[in-house]
Amino acid sequence: MRKSITSNFSAVWLLLGLLGLWSVVSPAAKAQQSDGTDTQNQQNQSAEPIPAYHSPLSSDSADQGDDSQTIAPDTRPLSGAQYISMSEVSNQRSYWQPRVDVSGTGDSNPTESATGPSWGTWTSFLAGVDVHHTSGASNLLLTYTGGGMYSNQSNVPSGTVQELGFTDSLSFRRSTLSFLDQMSYLPQASLGFGGVGGLPLLGTGSTSLGPGFTTGQSILTGQGQNLANSSVVQLDTFLTPRSSITMAGGYSLLHFYGNNLVDSGDVIFQGGYNYQVTRHDTVALFYAFSDFRYSSLSQSIYTHSIEGSYGRRVTGRLSFQVAAGPEIATFSQGTGGSGGTGSGSGASNSSTPRVYWTLNSGLNYQFQRIGTSLTYWHGVSAGSGVEAGSVSDTVTGSLTRKMSRTFSSGLSAGYARNSALPVSGSSLTAGNYDYWFAGASFARPFTETMALTLSYQMQYQASSATFCIGTSCGTSVVRQLISIGLSWHQHPLLF
Repeated sequence: MRKSITSNFSAVWLLLGLLGLWSVVSPAAKAQQSDGTDTQNQQNQSAEPIPAYHSPLSSDSADQGDDSQTIAPDTRPLSGAQYISMSEVSNQRSYWQPRVDVSGTGDSNPTESATGPSWGTWTSFLAGVDVHHTSGASNLLLTYTGGGMYSNQSNVPSGTVQELGFTDSLSFRRSTLSFLDQMSYLPQASLGFGGVGGLPLLGTGSTSLGPGFTTGQSILTGQGQNLANSSVVQLDTFLTPRSSITMAGGYSLLHFYGNNLVDSGDVIFQGGYNYQVTRHDTVALFYAFSDFRYSSLSQSIYTHSIEGSYGRRVTGRLSFQVAAGPEIATFSQGTGGSGGTGSGSGASNSSTPRVYWTLNSGLNYQFQRIGTSLTYWHGVSAGSGVEAGSVSDTVTGSLTRKMSRTFSSGLSAGYARNSALPVSGSSLTAGNYDYWFAGASFARPFTETMALTLSYQMQYQASSATFCIGTSCGTSVVRQLISIGLSWHQHPLLF
């Protein structure tokens, strides 16, 4: 089995190398002829009512440019479960869009060991589909990615990648009812995950949820499968053409397989009032509640926050929002055993409430083919399976450039800091974790649907306390990944 995997890996690298060489040495005259043909095709296509070539499910910031005829003003509420965006998907057509990606990766630390680098290789295969279906009052968006990572080292387990993003909005005369779900089954923490050739995962598209409604995996936890799922139901009711009330409730869980990390669950509620001041400016006031519970710890954390928010939207160009306010946390200690993932037990003792602060902001800006995105979140989180609750700071940013209608190149980076909360009776490590990641990806299209991809990813984590990953213990871990891949992304197909 090991020889078979190794031979498959060598064959993949040979195929990718040949394809990359062919794409680089293709004659310039042929490229010029192709450009002229593409220009004529664009003129012909502009007269036909066809959907955008670039799927709106993959990234809001990349949906602009040549496909401006599909842009519609964003109507997400400022106090809802999702970030506001520059635009939303046109709901006039239904289509599906398949894709396949294969890559080979050199990994300086495939076990994420704290003892130092030990190079290994991965072969990754991914397939996915984006679906947009509209029928009557329903507007459904779905994106799915599935595949695997296969290592050439006997001490490194292969990994499975499964991701699903779903949202369905039912529009009525004065209200909108939305069902949202975001699921991932990954071999590593989701933040900064770079094990599949640097390909972007969920968290930035039309189906992604805001940080207050997700599990917030922002600590590197080593190789090992984990399941994260967040489900939300949201109701928006319009009082006047300028004002609305939003209520959202849901549940998120984080479950680990084959290690001693702590599973957690979070019951979430958020409700607020939105008011549109001008055509581009909106303000909101909302209340948020979370109930964090742990499967192997008889304790829970309750948080209450009241936040004021401001948002600005310029269709197809800019979206910005910021929300801030006090956050009160109460820590409760139970008396019995656990009752399953994230269930905990009934609390019998409560500590004195502690006052923290929370801030959530996001920015998207689009200029021609270049898009930028920046987010920051501060608040109480479940602890990423390592701590029994933490105060988290998470910053992520990206800069992308469209190389064609389907493929993009770009830079991404992020930082997360987790400080353990003072929860009594916890046997987990109480320390501070600082985690940085940065990456770059480049796509070289050689047809409208195929491209050669190159990427680099760096991950670094340091802690104030010794942490163990497998049999290795230390206070820091460094990892670098270099990948070459081949991507096929089909144009949207009407149905």
